[in-house]
Amino acid sequence: MTVLALLGDPPTLLDPTTPVLRADDLGVARGESVFETLRIAGGRPAFLDLHLERLARSAARLAIDLPPGWEALALAATEAYGHAAGMLRLTCSKGVPGGSPVGFALASPVPAETLRARTSGVAAVTLTLGVSADQRAEAPWLLGGVKSTSYAVNMASLRAAEAAGAQDAIWVSSDGQVLEAPTATVAWVSSGVLVTPPADEVGTLPGTTAHVALELSPVRVEVRRGTVEELRAADEVMLLSSVRGVAPVVSLDGRELGIGPVTAQLRDAFERAVLDGTPG
Repeated sequence: MTVLALLGDPPTLLDPTTPVLRADDLGVARGESVFETLRIAGGRPAFLDLHLERLARSAARLAIDLPPGWEALALAATEAYGHAAGMLRLTCSKGVPGGSPVGFALASPVPAETLRARTSGVAAVTLTLGVSADQRAEAPWLLGGVKSTSYAVNMASLRAAEAAGAQDAIWVSSDGQVLEAPTATVAWVSSGVLVTPPADEVGTLPGTTAHVALELSPVRVEVRRGTVEELRAADEVMLLSSVRGVAPVVSLDGRELGIGPVTAQLRDAFERAVLDGTPG
């Protein structure tokens, strides 16, 4: 079952096929919208506070005057969806020129391919993003760290990965540093340490899943820069995202990796945290 809810006081439940955006909405015409996608588990949206904090940060970066009522909207859509496992997407579009932002929530089942990636892993390839890590962090107009609906580059990257025989991509900077995946945070295990890049230094999206999962790591965690050479030589590589969870990278640039013990333990711990509703 899919549920659509429109932001308001109180939120309004709509038929999922109901149009909610005008053709001249700036989110449609210019991609000026922000969104969050999170898991529905046990009849509630998982880690909602973390997602709403990031939604507000993204909206501020796009000069969207984020209206109130997002927690109520998320809870209303989740309640209408029921207790089945699912996913919830919260979107805020800037609205028509001179008008007000438009917010809505869409609750729906998790796609089968997402569940398969969580359990069986994905093959990935590295792709250059064409700028240095420092440039991406120092140029806010590149929108590094913003979860906007301007996803054309993200989707083109995934198509390039598929053309190369993989299912996902890992972006690297022009100076050979690891950044992120089109829809996930990247982490890897080297010499028994779990490593992930610092979002503020390399201009990547601060991951809500990484925020929770890294606290659950069975090994020591280092948040630091890493090179593509280090990533390719890693013992384990994983992609962290809200709906897919901890997805093992079982092949990177043609090198077989399999599902390592740290990845498996972290994946199971994160799934328990999703069901419990707490990071610990």
